[in-house]
Amino acid sequence: MSKLRPAPRPPAVPQEVDEIPIGVRRAAAWSWRLIIVVAAIALVLWGLLKITTIVIPVLIAILLAVMLQPVVQVLTRYTFLGRAASSGIALIGLLLVISGMFTLAGRQLIAQFADIQAKAVDGFQAILDWAQTTFQIDDPMINSAINEGITQLQQNASQLVSSALSTAAVLGNVATGIVICLFTLFFLLSSGTAIWRWVVGLLPPDARIPTHEAFRRGWKALSAYVRTQILVAAVDAVGIALGMVVLGLGSYAVPIWLLVFLFSFIPLVGAFASGAIAVLLVLVLNNWVSALIMLGIVLAVQQIEGNVLQPFLMGKAVEMHPLAVFLGVTAGAMLAGIPGALFAIPLIAFVNATMLYVVGRDPSPELGLDAGAEAHFRQLRRRTVA
Repeated sequence: MSKLRPAPRPPAVPQEVDEIPIGVRRAAAWSWRLIIVVAAIALVLWGLLKITTIVIPVLIAILLAVMLQPVVQVLTRYTFLGRAASSGIALIGLLLVISGMFTLAGRQLIAQFADIQAKAVDGFQAILDWAQTTFQIDDPMINSAINEGITQLQQNASQLVSSALSTAAVLGNVATGIVICLFTLFFLLSSGTAIWRWVVGLLPPDARIPTHEAFRRGWKALSAYVRTQILVAAVDAVGIALGMVVLGLGSYAVPIWLLVFLFSFIPLVGAFASGAIAVLLVLVLNNWVSALIMLGIVLAVQQIEGNVLQPFLMGKAVEMHPLAVFLGVTAGAMLAGIPGALFAIPLIAFVNATMLYVVGRDPSPELGLDAGAEAHFRQLRRRTVA
């Protein structure tokens, strides 16, 4: 007959610790761990903000790689081209499309610049006349305000010069960023799988396969977000550009299309800014009645986007609550300005899908296991052991 053994007692703790309620002790234990985690995250963000010239181009290259990856796969599978050649063709095609759109938009704006300038002057004069009639503002008051503005301009001339020099430095950083983005994009398209497997190979052997599978779920969510956002942005741009055509401003349709398309990738803020620019342009070129019509068109397009396209398309692609989108964009803008607002939602989509897999809620069970990667990591483990 087995003898009953007393249950093991917990190790003795000092009296001053034993007097503290267990709830307080647990809260303290969680608190210092959370402080360390938050400090580590803050340190990483601080480091990334110090090298934004590299980080932002790399992030843009990742989003472009998501968009161009299907093109590279089609060229590699159905032609005689290798991965590197297909990546080069896809990259050249992207550059041709972007340069063509900006060239066409720039030519139309330059061709209509004189008309815009003349109508802007006329519009400013009309507003000035209305203000003089309505608020009884006489010419000496206006001249005094203009002279004060000229005086302030002369006093701040040094600041304007320094701003111009800083603008030149910014242009240099932009050029550097474009080069970094193009090189990174090419290598992500041509050898992205090899680069990722090398990175995962640096992890402990038991963590490699789970990390890779979690990454695949995050990459799928990121891909769905980018492609859906491109579709939504194109629909917004087409709708507002058609509004310009209806109002007799078809020569400005391409610049407005490009502007709305690019701004649509900035959640919440971009649609408002591009719509406002379109309305102001119509106000300057036509009249306030046309501007009100354009405002109605912009609001209708944005309502279709918010109530039809976003819930059905984006909801299926990325399972995120609108509150998460709002808070993510706000936090991103506070941390890194416009780039932070641009990359906040893709990052949240990626992290959301990755963490769901980590906690056992596979967001994409249809992906299964990557047999090729699993065999690669097992072979790498055998090499390490040997």
